[in-house]
Amino acid sequence: MTDALPVVSRWVKLCILGLILGGGYFVAMGLKGSGQWWLATTWLLLTLLSTLMTGSYVSKGHQAIWALLLVLVTLMTVQIHQHLTMLYLVVCLLAIETQPKPTAMFWVSLSIASVFGTELFYSPSPSSVQDAIVNGLLVLFISGFAFLRSEAEQGRQKNRQLLDELEDKNLQLASFIAEHERQSRLQERQHLSRELHDTLGHRLTTSIVQLEAAEKYLDLEPQRVKSILPTVRSVLKDGLAETRNIVRLLDQDKFGRQSLEDLVRPMVSAFKSATGLTIDLQLTCDSSCMSDQRKVHVLRIVQEAMTNISRHANATSANINISSVKAGSAIEVLVEDNGVRLDNFQGQPLPCVKSIESRVAELNGELTFTREDGVTRLRVLVPAGI
Repeated sequence: MTDALPVVSRWVKLCILGLILGGGYFVAMGLKGSGQWWLATTWLLLTLLSTLMTGSYVSKGHQAIWALLLVLVTLMTVQIHQHLTMLYLVVCLLAIETQPKPTAMFWVSLSIASVFGTELFYSPSPSSVQDAIVNGLLVLFISGFAFLRSEAEQGRQKNRQLLDELEDKNLQLASFIAEHERQSRLQERQHLSRELHDTLGHRLTTSIVQLEAAEKYLDLEPQRVKSILPTVRSVLKDGLAETRNIVRLLDQDKFGRQSLEDLVRPMVSAFKSATGLTIDLQLTCDSSCMSDQRKVHVLRIVQEAMTNISRHANATSANINISSVKAGSAIEVLVEDNGVRLDNFQGQPLPCVKSIESRVAELNGELTFTREDGVTRLRVLVPAGI
């Protein structure tokens, strides 16, 4: 398996360069006295191996190279014995910089032991022991400083990595927040648009039907027209008030204080008075556990269904049944009318109204819209819970 060598820092490279050059000077001075010029080859080999290690040119066999470096330094120290302790620091710095801490401590300990061994090789005199202790402590202290510096550098690198990751997370969070705000604004616009369509559109449709009736009976029954106009004015005022409530986002608070029956029954009654349509309302569901959102949606679904009957069905009667089904876990809204505009769709599914379909989808409900046996039937099934 290939053992990748970590990158050696510039500080360690400069230290090793200085140590090798300084050691080379003392090797040259020692060779003049001993005449063992073959040791120059040992120093050159030491320089070559150190260069390969600091330049990350060696991908495997690191432990063997450190062992060879230690042997070369020991050989030169034994033969020359002149201020070559600094060369042991080359082995220590390379190990500390490139190896895990336990491995690096092993090579530092071995280097210190070699310092003692080479100093006591000539004679176990007190002066030699003293030199061994001093040189060993020197290697130990410089290695300790290198350990601390390496750990500090690793900590800085980790902090930089964490900062980069944090910056990426912040960018992702900012993007998520921007997208969430965009979606929130879009949902709010859709909500307001739908509410205006289902409320103001319903009021205006009712008013148009009444005004058409007034225009029809203007010459024939003036008194009937007089009775229609106050109703139109009342419907338009209610529509204006409801529109203001929607714009101020107070609509759901109003719904939260009333039951579903209190909301649906007055609306159906007003629609009957305004259009003359015969409507049979059956409301047998318990809305006490319904959320405000579901009350709003059920009310608007019934409202939109009645508006569509008035505008498109040409019907004379309608049935509205709102009941609890599935042991109270769901609410069923069933709206039927005897309109004749959709006779061509007998036995076929009908195209759904977009506003009703979106409300049912938001509640995770089911929607069917069919025409059978002369009856147009809209059926909505939604969960009753929050």
